Amino acid sequence: MSSPAQTLTNQQNAQHSTGPRTPEGKQQSSLNSLSHGLTGQTVVLPGEDAEAYAAFRSTVFQDFAPQSSHEQILAQTICDTQWRLERARNLEITLVTLARHEEIPAQLAAIEDEAVRNALIIAHGYDKREKKIRNLQLQEGRLQRTLFKALDDLRAAQALRRETEQASLSEAIATRIACRATDLPFDPAQLGFVFTDDQLDREEIRRAFRKSRREA
Repeated sequence: MSSPAQTLTNQQNAQHSTGPRTPEGKQQSSLNSLSHGLTGQTVVLPGEDAEAYAAFRSTVFQDFAPQSSHEQILAQTICDTQWRLERARNLEITLVTLARHEEIPAQLAAIEDEAVRNALIIAHGYDKREKKIRNLQLQEGRLQRTLFKALDDLRAAQALRRETEQASLSEAIATRIACRATDLPFDPAQLGFVFTDDQLDREEIRRAFRKSRREA
């Protein structure tokens, strides 16, 4: 814990630190906050479209249709990681685009061919910010690995769930058939099954149809 003297010193130092003052400093500070946003806990940063994120999240959940809480966590990871990955790609474009708004070296500005001049300006922007872009690409690589792992884990979890559901469904149908043969009552809920009689009826019809197709 800080002593009262240390606390007072920190407060005094904070008063002297007012953040970046020049346009260049403010621009750099903005880029730093975006860079931190690639790995930070805040998914939607100030200035980003919260409605666009919500729509994107809705699409991801609709596509993957997660059922269990574990699947929902993985789907959320996919959503957030892809959002950050798009941010990283946009940030890389922004870093290079800044070169077009800065003082261009005289030898580049003197090039008459517009296509060549623009290409060299972009190359100049990459060269000037090589370290930042390289660090950004490292972050992109980490995000991609996180994304691919979450995708693999979600597919595996959903495959296991479907396999478990099919096994439970088969058990419920077999139990119902056995009850019919012995004139015993069959109540799926009382026997611990989550399926309704209508669901079992439809599944029996589907299985009978698939069997007839195989035997035809």
